[in-house]
Amino acid sequence: MRRGFPAEANRLATTVRGELGLGSHDRFDPWALADEYGIPVVSISELVAEGARSSSVKRLTAIDDGCFSAGTVIVGTTRLIIFNPAHSKGRLANSLAHELAHLLLEHAPGPAIGPGGCRIWDRETEEEADLLAAVLLVPRDAALACARIGLPHAVGAARFGVSPALMRWRTDQSGASRQARAAAEKTGLPIPQPSPAEVRELLVGTDLGWLAKATGREWRSILASCGRALKSGSILDLRLCLSAPQPADPAT
Repeated sequence: MRRGFPAEANRLATTVRGELGLGSHDRFDPWALADEYGIPVVSISELVAEGARSSSVKRLTAIDDGCFSAGTVIVGTTRLIIFNPAHSKGRLANSLAHELAHLLLEHAPGPAIGPGGCRIWDRETEEEADLLAAVLLVPRDAALACARIGLPHAVGAARFGVSPALMRWRTDQSGASRQARAAAEKTGLPIPQPSPAEVRELLVGTDLGWLAKATGREWRSILASCGRALKSGSILDLRLCLSAPQPADPAT
């Protein structure tokens, strides 16, 4: 990756998020950005109606569903993003953000498949798109806030609409985990570290889907409550912090 690109990616992501009215603790929706640019996003299953072979779609969605997640078709100045509906929402968010990152970085389009059916892969542009996508989805400030309190990656992933693996990678790659540990060592207050068994216990029966709709301010408040629960070492308290608030009774 070329020198200085990580800083460039951070600046660009901040600008794009700002244009969408998003702060660093708000959830980024790649579909909303695609709509902002007027780029249709369709499932490959929908292409059957346009002449695609159903057998080819079945191969990509059922037989070998790991070989394709998303791609951009470009004709002149028109773009179309297609995605694999067999993939999880977290993976699709990353894949769509990756495709949009190519556009934001003004990467020159080219064929995906070369002679002999071999995939054409430009390592530099793909790595740049990977990083920008991750920065758009999980800003460093957001990753740092989670790392400081020892929030399980699965919870942060649910908030920002990514996979736990991407949440972990972003926290490490951005230096957020290192900064959080350094601050903890300086103050002498260790970062809580729930065990894998405790995290599994937390996730069983806890619906984290509501976190996606929280505003940035609400998320910071949730983080503060989670931080107190983690500090106390109570998984039950953490579960309560992560339980969807009950709607107010109109009769009261």
